[in-house]
Amino acid sequence: MTAYVISRVSISDAQAMSDYIDRAPPGVAAHGGRYLVRTGDIDCLEGQADYERVVVLAFPDKEKALAWYNSSDYEPLREQRWNAADSHIIVVPGAD
Repeated sequence: MTAYVISRVSISDAQAMSDYIDRAPPGVAAHGGRYLVRTGDIDCLEGQADYERVVVLAFPDKEKALAWYNSSDYEPLREQRWNAADSHIIVVPGAD
């Protein structure tokens, strides 16, 4: 069943985050993932959008999503993101 990784991101270091944004896609693809949404163009319809970016990744299943997130190739990028932004990231199953 398709799994989605959904991220809400508030950036504190734009330069480091720009580098992360450039370097992240190959690792996502290597684990079978693809970007569905990767934007700062947010229209909040309800509540408060206290973040600057939204990213939605699709993976073939939850195991592949977790394998990407926990992979040794993503680890340095994850640490770079931790230093450049505050993020709220979840993984959820799709409605396949």
